[in-house]
Amino acid sequence: MDDAARRRAIDQALLPMVASIGAWGVIDAHWLPAPDGAPVVWLRTRTEIERVALEAQAWVLPQVRIILTRLSVDYASVAATTVQVTSLERQDRLFGEGDLRR
Repeated sequence: MDDAARRRAIDQALLPMVASIGAWGVIDAHWLPAPDGAPVVWLRTRTEIERVALEAQAWVLPQVRIILTRLSVDYASVAATTVQVTSLERQDRLFGEGDLRR
């Protein structure tokens, strides 16, 4: 699988990912390549409580990898994929007011 095809397949997997774990507060997802080129999927929740709860779930990474596999992302990319979780609250604190002490 070439890079362009892999990027398209991962992009197509994001909406099903959000739909499958939306009940846990996930409102959107995006991905970026890590320095080594491996995909890093970022899931975003509304609140910090939802973020903490989601990060504690052992099934999140396997769920993300299953969806990537179902949408034809190559095995090497799927196996190297990692997941990060953030929240709107966290981003608001970081970018909105600039007060990192909260």
